[in-house]
Amino acid sequence: MGIVDEAGRLEREGKPVVHLEKGEADLDTPEEVKQAAVEALAANKTRYSHSSGLPELRDAICAYYARVYGLEVDPKRVIVGSGSSPALLELCLAILEPGDEAILPNPCYPAYPHFVEAARGKPVWAGTAASNFTYTADLAHPLVTPKTKALFLNFPSNPVGVLAELDDLREFVELGPLVVSDEVYHPLVYEQGRVHSVLELTDDAVVVGSFSKGFAMTGWRLGYLIVPERLVRKLERMHQYLFVGTNTFVQWAAITALERAEIVAAHLRSELLARRDRLLELLPETGFEPARIPDGGFYVFARQPPGTGASRDFAADLLERTYVATTPGTEFGSDGEGCIRFSLSAPPSQIEEAMERIAAFLAADHQRVEEAVA
Repeated sequence: MGIVDEAGRLEREGKPVVHLEKGEADLDTPEEVKQAAVEALAANKTRYSHSSGLPELRDAICAYYARVYGLEVDPKRVIVGSGSSPALLELCLAILEPGDEAILPNPCYPAYPHFVEAARGKPVWAGTAASNFTYTADLAHPLVTPKTKALFLNFPSNPVGVLAELDDLREFVELGPLVVSDEVYHPLVYEQGRVHSVLELTDDAVVVGSFSKGFAMTGWRLGYLIVPERLVRKLERMHQYLFVGTNTFVQWAAITALERAEIVAAHLRSELLARRDRLLELLPETGFEPARIPDGGFYVFARQPPGTGASRDFAADLLERTYVATTPGTEFGSDGEGCIRFSLSAPPSQIEEAMERIAAFLAADHQRVEEAVA
């Protein structure tokens, strides 16, 4: 977020910033979803909802899981909150006692370890750099101890975009500790039919869902947990006292989003796939090498050209000298050193412009850099 803030400052100064750092695409919320929110406001649907979410929304979430995964989920197991991040924080407070351990992939979404530490737990890192950034149960297994209370998964992953097959998920489940599966990027898997939920294997796991990524609703701040029956009451009580509830009219809009989920996701996937392919085509011209071809999400994690130094310093140089905002790999963990995350948050024309600026900068062609950002 520091990179986002600095890029915003430069932009306010009139600099021609290209945003390839944000955890959101520059795509608008579907009109039907916005209209549903307007209609909810006009109908005065502005009072408290059920603390765990509108019954109608929880039913719609379960209907979505039935359509996409063929699963029957009891709506009572769904806890709706103001985004997946607060939901994860709440979950950690519910399942971790001081000193408990949670195994996290390295690199991963930067907030995970902070949620664990907020509950006075201990993050335990499973390094993935040596396995080409593929997080597997074999990497987590040696780290499991009697203190391990949770295994965090995220497929397709942020920042790499790796996808897990059903057998991969099964191996994580068989390790024993509670699996916490962050599935917020599931709607953005490029090859349809490949995505699997951990709930296909067990009810004794937690799924984290969100409307931000797969429905272009980042600023609406709406997410949810699907939890095992044994955790429902504890999460309900915690949610009541910590958050009371979630914006009611936003929840009504989310019902419309779920009803149109396949249409919305198809549009987003098509747009993001075009951006991914264009970026992958241009990256070699700059000296970057994709760490993986992402299976989903909207990021490309790439190894830096030789001699470009620490990722944090390099990303700062790119922003200062070329006005291209990216995210250093170390924001996601120590195994991200030497890498940069490019977000597909800008259209192909701006991706092309960004790559031209970066290529000129790395070629030490100062005149080209000045012309590119003029």
